[in-house]
Amino acid sequence: MSKCFSLPGIRKVWYIPRSFLPDDVVFRAAVGIPVVLTQAPTELKLNGEAVCEVEQSFDNNCCVEKVKLSFSSLDTVPTTDYPAFVINTADEDRLYLIGSKERPYPTVKVSSSTGLPDGDAHASKYEVSFTARKALALIQQ
Repeated sequence: MSKCFSLPGIRKVWYIPRSFLPDDVVFRAAVGIPVVLTQAPTELKLNGEAVCEVEQSFDNNCCVEKVKLSFSSLDTVPTTDYPAFVINTADEDRLYLIGSKERPYPTVKVSSSTGLPDGDAHASKYEVSFTARKALALIQQ
């Protein structure tokens, strides 16, 4: 049995190199300990709306979460070192982390498109997928 839900309205998206993350993010999130970031993430300029979906399922008597974050941005995200992503939701202005310092890392799929002739900007579409015991970690503000 699995269930899927979407987070309410994403206001902002940031990325942060995984080397700046604390150890054991997934395990801390699984027991309810909020993550503390010591470095500020880099904000991305969104082109349109971002969508984040979370699917929860049971595998081997253990809950597993799969997060899928989709957004278009005018900025370029360096994807070679498996960055983590931070999202800010409209729901009580919460911050969530998608990613971890250790394996498994989020996978990032990037597709580019040119702007329309009437002046639309060139934007890259990002699809971030992350599967872990607790894939969406609350960040302490």
